[in-house]
Amino acid sequence: MQVPPLSPAVYFLLALPILALLLRARHGPSREKVIKPTEERVVLLGASSGVGKDLALAYARRGAKIVLVARRAAALEAVKEECVALGVAADRVLVVPADIRSPPDLLAVRDVVVNSWGGLDTLHILAGVPSTRTLLQIAGVDLVPEPRPVVPRPRLVPAEDLAWVGPGGAYHSATHLPTGAGLEALAAEARACSEINFVGTVLALAAFIPVLIVSSASPAVHHLSSVAATIAAPRRCIYSATKAAALMAVESARVECEGAGIRFFSLLPGTIDNEFRRKTAFSHNGGNCEVQAGVKAGWTEKLLLPPKKVVDTIISQLALPTAPYPVIPYPPFSWVSGLRAPPKSQFYLPYTYKLATLLSLTPLGYLYVEPKARQKYGLRP
Repeated sequence: MQVPPLSPAVYFLLALPILALLLRARHGPSREKVIKPTEERVVLLGASSGVGKDLALAYARRGAKIVLVARRAAALEAVKEECVALGVAADRVLVVPADIRSPPDLLAVRDVVVNSWGGLDTLHILAGVPSTRTLLQIAGVDLVPEPRPVVPRPRLVPAEDLAWVGPGGAYHSATHLPTGAGLEALAAEARACSEINFVGTVLALAAFIPVLIVSSASPAVHHLSSVAATIAAPRRCIYSATKAAALMAVESARVECEGAGIRFFSLLPGTIDNEFRRKTAFSHNGGNCEVQAGVKAGWTEKLLLPPKKVVDTIISQLALPTAPYPVIPYPPFSWVSGLRAPPKSQFYLPYTYKLATLLSLTPLGYLYVEPKARQKYGLRP
């Protein structure tokens, strides 16, 4: 019995595992072989709570030298006590109360690092504040009062609220228009988020990049970004805008510093299961937490990232080598310098959000991604 010949498609499928093996990117030696974990000098901007605190404890377990920076001195001292309880010597944990928005404060942090340890190896930019209301809610206008009659497709301006119709179309009545006080509140929240999320990031980059270059054998900068920086998120208008600006600042600095040997890395996580989403732009409580509000609680909790997973991802990504490595690690391709690339500068967590960014460029962004985002934050899908 003669066996029929295999089709070209079958040969292609059989060859895929071999092709994937050949194209596998092999990283160079771990960054931890260049800088031992016990010798790493780490600056954590925003270490009083959240991921900053969790990272401080992780570095304490590794025996690193740590600088804790945030505005709340008492909270920093509490974090230091937890670090020391894990076994790290007290003189290896420095506490420097500082405001990331203040140039003099950042220069003071830099002076402490240089005078105490001669420089630093790893900079973490973690400070940030959320904004968890819709743009119009911040301005004092709520277009979806509760309870509200269910209608198939509510208009932006309910018909019963129309005051007049002019050349520009329908308008709200005076009771549903933003007031001067409402716009002032909106401006204040936008400035507060911009100052910390964006301006603080830019100042930190400028203050510490030169020290990293001259003092570290393998310098690295980590910026804690957000999925909201690349996917339009409802109830996150100001937050998304400021995080997007900060992400682009870090990416631009990466391009500008090409050849200096610095590893720039931005983590873009989804919602982390910590206290951050309970904060506001002006305080550490009172934020709009979609889980606490009971909005699709069971569905939303499945998307919450454990803080340990976030910290482990950051540590493992920063362990990658800073030098470019061959994309195709076999001769003659590995001999071509133009085919070398460093580790990627952006990492989504969970990785499905990377797919969502691609879908947002297609009609599926409107048909699937945006409705799911509205559903997550308690708006009409």
